[in-house]
Formats: sequence, C-alpha cells, structure tokens
Amino acid sequence: MITMEIPDPFTTFRTKKYNRAVGLRYDFLSGEWDMKCRACNEPLSAPTKKIMTKIRLYHTRNECLGGY
Repeated sequence: MITMEIPDPFTTFRTKKYNRAVGLRYDFLSGEWDMKCRACNEPLSAPTKKIMTKIRLYHTRNECLGGY
C-alpha cells in the first residue's frame, strides 16, 4: 500500500514565496529575521526587522567593509 503525504498549504506557500528571496528574510518558525551579508556572506540574524537593519548597517560599515 502506498501512502501519500499531503503537503501543508502554509509550508508550500512560504516555500514558494521566499524561494528566490535575496537579502532580508523572515523565518516564521523561529520568529527571527536573517540574511547573509552580500560582501562577505556572513550570516546575520535578529529578533526584529529594526534591530536587523541596525546590525546590517553596523556590520557593513565597521566590520565587513572597514569603514567605507
């Protein structure tokens, strides 16, 4: 007997929506924002979008690009 797994519609929607997302993404399961730095590919994560913006700006200005 073959058992077929029924896909979860929410998971399917989330996967299709963020399939080609570049930059800032929201993880529904953990409730955090994450992204990879485009210059050095270091993973960055934060609990809110506002804090993620601050972390990204600090990282690119001071750590990654060395004070452009």
